[in-house]
Amino acid sequence: MTKSLKSRKQEFARDSIYDAAIDLFVHKGFQETTVEDVAQAAGVSRRSFFRYFTTKDHLLGHNMVRLGEVLVSAVAASPAESSPIQVVRDAVSAGLRFGTSHPRTRQVIEITARNPSARRAHRSRRVDIEDRLSEAFAARTRNETKDHVRPKMLAILNLTVVDLATVSWFRGESVDYSRAADDVFALLFQVLGEPTYAHPSQLPQTPKLMSPAARKRKPMAAR
Repeated sequence: MTKSLKSRKQEFARDSIYDAAIDLFVHKGFQETTVEDVAQAAGVSRRSFFRYFTTKDHLLGHNMVRLGEVLVSAVAASPAESSPIQVVRDAVSAGLRFGTSHPRTRQVIEITARNPSARRAHRSRRVDIEDRLSEAFAARTRNETKDHVRPKMLAILNLTVVDLATVSWFRGESVDYSRAADDVFALLFQVLGEPTYAHPSQLPQTPKLMSPAARKRKPMAAR
């Protein structure tokens, strides 16, 4: 769907405030920077700032929200026949492609690495993203909601792998985001005592969980 002119203007204004804030956080410090500082640097009023962000913490989590949108879209777009781990890998790849291509990612990592308050602020939107991601995984089945254990587990796994692979990429431990994701998954399988798979096509097909009603209907001999 094409965005309206009003929506595009709002997105531009929001991104402009975000960019101005990140520059200030880098050079002045997260805790030392005030909302007034950000508004002045972005060329907007204090009132305009609060039209787009409720707090400074809310602002720092802005790109996490955009990452969440990318992950949710990737889960929904993954082929219906994909196993759960393949869906996770599809979403991880999309998330890392977005994160590593964003010009502010390295700065945000640096800001959050040196300031616990900034780190908490950046993760302040994570609960909402986790819920939306759980809902996206649940939508791929007929008998689960976002509150069931499996979609929640897949959502948490997805976000965790993206976090770890992004840090690996940032530190230069992996040549690119794709290799970073492969390295994290390889370590995950190693920790779990599972074989390592070099490519998503080699991943085992995990059977979908059946509802209790479906289990009752299934003949005993076929179980």
